Amino acid sequence: MRILIFLMVLVSFAPLAKGNHIVGGELQMRPNGTTNTFEITLLQFWDTNSLIETTPAQFGNRDVIAELFIYQKNNNRLLTRVRVSYLRAETLAYQNKACASSRSLNTSVGIYKGIVTLNPQTYSDPEGYYIVWERCCRNDDINNIVRSGDNGMVFYLEFPPLTTKNSSPEFVAPNGRYICSNKPFTMTMGATDADGDELRYSLVTPLRGNTNTQQPFGNDSPKNGYPQITWESGISLSNVIPGSAPLKVSNKGLVTVTANTLGLYVFTVQCEEFRDGKRIGFVRRDFQLLVIDCNDDQPEPPVITYAAQPISDVAFCAESTIKLETESSSDWSYQWQLNGLNLPGETGASIMVKDSGQYSVVKSYTRKCSRDTSSLSVHVRLSEPILTTITADSDSLCNGRTMMLFANDGNVQSGQSLVWMRDKMLIPDKNTSIAISRPGVYTLEISDDRPGCIGRDTITIASEDFKLSLPTRKGVIEGLSTTLAPSLVPPNKNYTYAWAPMDGLDSDPEAKQAIVSPLQETTYTLSVTSPNGCSAQASVLVFVVDKMHIPNSFTPNNDGHNDTFQIYNAKDQILEMRVYSRWGELIFFSKGYDRPWDGTYKNEPVPAGLYPFVIKTSELDLNGFVNLIK
Repeated sequence: MRILIFLMVLVSFAPLAKGNHIVGGELQMRPNGTTNTFEITLLQFWDTNSLIETTPAQFGNRDVIAELFIYQKNNNRLLTRVRVSYLRAETLAYQNKACASSRSLNTSVGIYKGIVTLNPQTYSDPEGYYIVWERCCRNDDINNIVRSGDNGMVFYLEFPPLTTKNSSPEFVAPNGRYICSNKPFTMTMGATDADGDELRYSLVTPLRGNTNTQQPFGNDSPKNGYPQITWESGISLSNVIPGSAPLKVSNKGLVTVTANTLGLYVFTVQCEEFRDGKRIGFVRRDFQLLVIDCNDDQPEPPVITYAAQPISDVAFCAESTIKLETESSSDWSYQWQLNGLNLPGETGASIMVKDSGQYSVVKSYTRKCSRDTSSLSVHVRLSEPILTTITADSDSLCNGRTMMLFANDGNVQSGQSLVWMRDKMLIPDKNTSIAISRPGVYTLEISDDRPGCIGRDTITIASEDFKLSLPTRKGVIEGLSTTLAPSLVPPNKNYTYAWAPMDGLDSDPEAKQAIVSPLQETTYTLSVTSPNGCSAQASVLVFVVDKMHIPNSFTPNNDGHNDTFQIYNAKDQILEMRVYSRWGELIFFSKGYDRPWDGTYKNEPVPAGLYPFVIKTSELDLNGFVNLIK
């Protein structure tokens, strides 16, 4: 509530808050991400010496908020208001501090922002719309405007209907500059456009608008245009800043002039955007420049060096920075520039560079105001990263084996250095290929003599260790077959298999399990290969045994003939044997076959009759009946 009351008091005393600290500015409009919502930016260039911030103790002239108005072009009808709030101020760096100090040049830019959502049905007129901000008054020491202190200023932007997706052009930030009389002067007033539209530049007459000393703020009252300023005698749009080469602006937005009359001059650059040959909008920048009488004493042009050598072109890699230098002396001041724009804070004899572009340095005297001088530009470019690739036959290392890693397939350029690491530990080998026998994260770095240029690649090599096993021995009854089933840990359905030899192999040699019926004792070997090329082998000895002979009767009468249920050729074949009574009671059990059944149960003879039996072998269970005869 206190803040609200304070702002209301400020508005009520608005006539006291003249804007003579504002020496230029512009508007910007860009989409804000949400459909039909826009960010509106108001930039004010300030003479900081005349800026008074509002405090509880005094009324200032720096606006806390600013109100902008949006109109329809074809009828000047007010559609909406946009309130923008002050965010921050940034200082414009002057490249000749001695002259700036002696002339009390102290310029900053105030930044205001606000958000507005527009109705596409309302903003559909093909003739478009405009945003305007008015403020009084200009500073009263301007030399090319009649009664400049009574003139307001107008910041103006036109934009198309919302059916045309668009961002307004945005002027690049100006340098803190002044003009030396009778010396050629250039300054960038170009703009960028997020939509890639064609931009055209021209000098236009500044607007004074409808404000005055009694009504310093623009309002929404009906208006029929915005009056222009009145030029002083002898001044016109063709010689806004008079001289042997009057002020001009190129089709790239470069302002040039060779002035011959001292003073402070206001001018306006208009940037129009064209799409498919049709103008869809424009923005204007108000600005002013001071023409001073500079001392003709000019220092020698500075020379930019890198590694103590003069250069015009240097390449470096993005992971590093490089240091550009010029000769240092307490007698000189410096201002480094990138692409012709002052770099804030870069006022020493050296600069650490991390961006590409055209770098130059302006040199001037520290203790006296005279002409400054500039170095030749140095083209700083980012190098392409060094090609660095690790190649390997596989990303898995077979247990107990080695594999090769290759740097760029073995094609490393002359002058390049290699560093290999495993799990961030240095490997002494610096060759283009290395043999490894341990899993881990392997890193390759390739560098050359360019500053900061290091190419890097990593590869993770896993360990693959699987276990394969088969029984040591296995028997098969002559004339029958048996299945050889391997054990694989861990299992993998993508393994490949190969059985050998083919003799007695009844199944696919590439199947996981083998069915064999050898005629003689044979050793079968299985080779297993993983998808990564790792392999293992296991073997099993398959021996052939005669067929078992199972009698169908016996006579346990102790006459020495056929007294037991004797199974012939049973060695190494029977795993278990069971005999049951006719009622299913187990009356005989043998683990393996170490003795035949003698026809007793619990040491007592059993009655004559048929007795079921089960003989369990490694391949099958044999079921039948034996007749016990008395």
